[in-house]
Amino acid sequence: MSLAVVFLPDTALLVPGAAGRADPAAGLRDAAVAALAGLAGDLGAGGDDGDPGVGRVLVVAPARRGRFLPHPVAPGLGAAGLDLPDLAPPALDGAPRADVPASVALVLLRAAGVAAPVDVVEIDRAADHVVAAHDSSAAPRAVVVVGSLSARHGPDAPLADDPRAPAVDDALLAALAEGPAALARALDDLGADGARDLAVSGRAPWRATLALLPAGALAQAATVHPEVVAGAQHVVAAWRLADPVTPAGPTVRAPQHRPVPHHPEEPR
Repeated sequence: MSLAVVFLPDTALLVPGAAGRADPAAGLRDAAVAALAGLAGDLGAGGDDGDPGVGRVLVVAPARRGRFLPHPVAPGLGAAGLDLPDLAPPALDGAPRADVPASVALVLLRAAGVAAPVDVVEIDRAADHVVAAHDSSAAPRAVVVVGSLSARHGPDAPLADDPRAPAVDDALLAALAEGPAALARALDDLGADGARDLAVSGRAPWRATLALLPAGALAQAATVHPEVVAGAQHVVAAWRLADPVTPAGPTVRAPQHRPVPHHPEEPR
């Protein structure tokens, strides 16, 4: 059984109406919805938790703190100053509320017509070393991981321009096009300090996702759609892997890390 991995940008601009009448992320949104719609065949029809023929989705996203949120998870965009759009999944009573990046993924999954159960792993943005895990009794058929490349591109960027950003982003985009081993090497080359300096929000959730994959997993097919929006390099990418993910343990663990400067989270 194959495993699908879809990479989504870390920006609230993907939510329809987030930028008012302007829609700078329309192309990214279209690419994201198309990539997520491709999961339908992997997940089966419907969304009944008790149906063994229905696959589960695991969303891995950066957040203010690390935690595991089991299905059902409610989206929330208030921290980005946004109301939930009409296409957002309904918030069930008592359901935990996801942080903005995971909530954007939930909204886009709904827009793509994906009705499968969705668990969420949120990764502390400040963590140097992260091991992501979740309930192994509910192994996902698809992983949706949220993260972006450098937020230091030109005068419209949320942070000051950095001449190192284009080369680093080119290396990461090439690695995403190649597969898990190449991405692992590129993230090691970037390092935690490089990710902080260049505001690469994808490093922690991408590393956590790689840790969930079987050793030696290869991307049988990879597609990449890069785009700079509002001074940040974003990407939508999709992998088709040969083997299913085999997670272990019910928690998200963030080993000791030193405090780091806060970078603005939204909008990127």
